[in-house]
Amino acid sequence: MSKINPLFFALGIPVVVIVILVAIVVPRMGGGGRFADLTPFSVETYRRDWATLQGNSYRLECQVEQQLAFVEGRGRVLAVKPISKDPVGRIPVFIPAGSADSFEVGQRFKCKLRVTRDLLVVEALERF
Repeated sequence: MSKINPLFFALGIPVVVIVILVAIVVPRMGGGGRFADLTPFSVETYRRDWATLQGNSYRLECQVEQQLAFVEGRGRVLAVKPISKDPVGRIPVFIPAGSADSFEVGQRFKCKLRVTRDLLVVEALERF
């Protein structure tokens, strides 16, 4: 009967753990997380002609700057600053009342946005 070399366990187990962690962490670090398949939201295009974006969904990475309004049962409007290489200022987004998340100044989110008329509605979001 052959014995398994203890060196196999000493080196094999950490290698397996590292591979699993890399498989979990690397996809979250890149792109847009669970919204990676969406087109990035263009603030410049929105400001130039928002009507061309109507009805479409986009990915937005942003940081909360200020809560502008809150209506019980309806939702809230937040001023967010898109995280991008070019400074683009703040934009307002509407978050429907169904969201159980809390929002504080400085928090960062990846959002799935839908442009509805002249309103940016957050359909889903995740912190990062």
